[in-house]
Amino acid sequence: MLQIMASVSRIRFPVSHLWSPPDVLVPLQPRLMSGGWVTWHLWAWERRTQNLQSEPEEEPDVGTTVTRLELGPGQPTPSKGCIKCEAPCPEDWLLYGGKCYFFSEEPRDWNTGRQYCHTHEAALAVVQSQKELEFMFKFTRREPWIGLRRVGDEFHWVNGDPFEPDTFPVAGLGECVFVEPTRLVSTECLMTRPWVCSKMAYT
Repeated sequence: MLQIMASVSRIRFPVSHLWSPPDVLVPLQPRLMSGGWVTWHLWAWERRTQNLQSEPEEEPDVGTTVTRLELGPGQPTPSKGCIKCEAPCPEDWLLYGGKCYFFSEEPRDWNTGRQYCHTHEAALAVVQSQKELEFMFKFTRREPWIGLRRVGDEFHWVNGDPFEPDTFPVAGLGECVFVEPTRLVSTECLMTRPWVCSKMAYT
């Protein structure tokens, strides 16, 4: 079964909300639910009930809510003439802000994490905003590696984007960088931590 994690930017659910995707073919239209709009992807869905649970101590913030949608077995594939059948992200990846994210479970050193991302046509995550950092910590609180490394006296993102030290000051004297809830920290690259990969979503 293919699970699709899709971020939505204009929705607010209560702490616990039951919903059932309609068992109809594409296209599906936005639908008003519990005071907010949820944008459905162009998919054919099997009817089933999903219980969306947020963390009990707080309600999800607008812009970081993530819904889990399931594509039932036997739905059309591109070879069977489906209009749009490719998920925006691979299985077990999350979609947010037009990018797909993979959150590892096992700790590894920075280079091993980078190689894993590379073999999945991705890179260690490049953090471009505070909102993106907050999103990452909704799914991992284990201070993972990201794609930032010291080269000489300066830090560089693995994808070549310029690093803005005024936006994200880096604590520590190491080479490789991991994230804490409110800051970036550098340490020795041989330390083992989980990691986060990211790549652009399929369009």
